[in-house]
Amino acid sequence: HQAPSYRDMLARSLLLPTVLAAAAARPASAFLPRTSVLAAASSFAASKKSASISNTALAMSGKPISIIVEADIKPERLDEFLELIQKNAEGSRKEPGCQRFDVLRSQDDPNKFFFYEVYDDADAVAHHKTQPHFDLWSKFKESEGINASVSKKAFGEFMT
Repeated sequence: HQAPSYRDMLARSLLLPTVLAAAAARPASAFLPRTSVLAAASSFAASKKSASISNTALAMSGKPISIIVEADIKPERLDEFLELIQKNAEGSRKEPGCQRFDVLRSQDDPNKFFFYEVYDDADAVAHHKTQPHFDLWSKFKESEGINASVSKKAFGEFMT
């Protein structure tokens, strides 16, 4: 039995909230045929797409963009990760438009980390993704140095 790949885990992590939200929106869907549940999930996904149009308008409103990453690092790659994430954080903090880049370690699991990044706008996020220090993290993920990684974007509402 082979462990699921990173892509499999990511696909499941993205699909599950959609299916759960669709089920919550239509509680009776649990008793409908499978095709009805999939239709409900598809309907919910379509409503999320229309919400992204409003998110685009919000992004242009001048609110900062935050990225919260949760990463589970393979224990045997931990030293390598710590070296590269320090370079990524320090390089990111020097970028125009980067307000902060914090790296946090879980109290419960020494191999789980959270990155809290805040950028002025979408242009600053796009610029960040072109930098060599960001590439260190991308290549580390591609080389399977992680068990899993999930990123979430948020708009700043009340920030200091």
